[in-house]
Amino acid sequence: MKISAIKATSEQLIFTVDTDGEVAVHEHVPTVGGKPGRTLAVLTATAENGRFSLPRFEGHHDRIYSRFAVTCAGEPCQGVIYVTDIAEDVPENVADYPQPSSIKVLGVPKRIDAELHIQQGLTNVNLPNLMATEPGEGKIAYNWNGRTYYFIQSAVEAVDRTVMGVPMITMILLNSPRLFGSTGEKALLDSCIHPGYDWDSSNAFISAFDMQTEEGQGYFGAFCEFLAERYTRPDKKYGRAVGFIVSNEVNSQYVWGNAGEMTVDQYTHEYSQAMRLAWLCARKHCSYFRVYISLDQFWAGVNFDGSKPLRYYSDRPLLEKLNAWVTTEGNYPWNVAFHPYPEDLSWPDFWNDRAPDFTFNTPKITFKNMEVLEAFLGQEAFLYKGEPRRIIFSEQGFNSRSDELKELTEQMAAAGYVLAFMKARNMKTVDLFTHHASVDNPHEFGLNLGAFRFDPNSPDRFGEPKPIYASIKAMDTPDEAAAIEKARAFIGEELFEYLLHPTVICADHDTTDDVVFC
Repeated sequence: MKISAIKATSEQLIFTVDTDGEVAVHEHVPTVGGKPGRTLAVLTATAENGRFSLPRFEGHHDRIYSRFAVTCAGEPCQGVIYVTDIAEDVPENVADYPQPSSIKVLGVPKRIDAELHIQQGLTNVNLPNLMATEPGEGKIAYNWNGRTYYFIQSAVEAVDRTVMGVPMITMILLNSPRLFGSTGEKALLDSCIHPGYDWDSSNAFISAFDMQTEEGQGYFGAFCEFLAERYTRPDKKYGRAVGFIVSNEVNSQYVWGNAGEMTVDQYTHEYSQAMRLAWLCARKHCSYFRVYISLDQFWAGVNFDGSKPLRYYSDRPLLEKLNAWVTTEGNYPWNVAFHPYPEDLSWPDFWNDRAPDFTFNTPKITFKNMEVLEAFLGQEAFLYKGEPRRIIFSEQGFNSRSDELKELTEQMAAAGYVLAFMKARNMKTVDLFTHHASVDNPHEFGLNLGAFRFDPNSPDRFGEPKPIYASIKAMDTPDEAAAIEKARAFIGEELFEYLLHPTVICADHDTTDDVVFC
């Protein structure tokens, strides 16, 4: 017997199989990477006409999250082990994805959104900033899968204000014990931080979400579902969220999603489960909600130290491993949040990048060759129900230098934004293109990635607009033709046109096969 799908309805889990007969179903806690999840129940059923069903609920416990091992005639069944589909009678919000008319985003816009006509945004949400282990005044109690968890009301209300400030927002889910407003509560950190997190590494800014323990999964599940339920209400009482980016730049996991030293296969197995749990928690409430893996520009190369393969990975093998785990255990609609900064983050003239090429084995994907990502994900092996994964360019920007080349690099950034925005807009699966920062951040590794200069004497730290601000403002408006003409002249007509419509080779650059153009 082989299981091809497990569908959750409002009352049942329906298993689709390739034969009939008596089956025994072992239900387990879905921990990954640590000890095997404990057995929750052993149930029996009879498959008829290629299907059998189980009750979805056991008291307050929802089997939608569980892992299943099925035996038939004493033999283990092959196929999927997790819920793969959620019926339309489950979520309260059954609207289509509310894609705006423009993909343009500038940080999390506040006072400048009306002028730029921005219709969507991004925001960081950190679990150790939002949650606590004990009830009390100023806490919001929330039941998840039969257990009560607690959220800090003032922190939640701060998220409310951010979400309500933008028509729709994608949340970047973080698990940082030290940054992003973490309360530092020891009991909470003991429960939610990954067991392998390297506390001694000063560069481990963010922990991976803990998929190894039942305790860690519980906090993460409650975190995801609380956010999804609150911010996907049809009445938009607290604003509207449309997606979760799970952690940050996980190919450079030792810095941005630290789980200690792991092979890429081990890491992606745990990460695939975090994404799956986030999707299940959100999809229960909203039919259009999306989840994303977060990646930096190092496609076939590696960031930081290439001699440490248990700490830093390349994007391509990570995606290939992720897809393998997901398709084996039960496919779900994961998507990609990518960061195609220029090759050298300190220089904005990506059209002069040398490492990137237009093959599937390019060392980096930057603004120059961002079309490679879409072509790669368009391969049949990566499709979900015949459709390609969606892409958002969720963190990237154009630095302006602080030295004697300040004016020149600001002009480069203004021209580069126009070309990069047009390239992203030409792609068929891109839903969002952000310029990383509204205002220069003096603490961002020496980079000036804002559309405004930093002014320490201004109440909101916004100084004068930089030339790139005019480019951002112009795109998707009647003023964009003039901005495009100016950018073409700066970059050069021939180069501008070539990069606007590049040819991607659907192969590695060292292949001996016949060249296939995408």
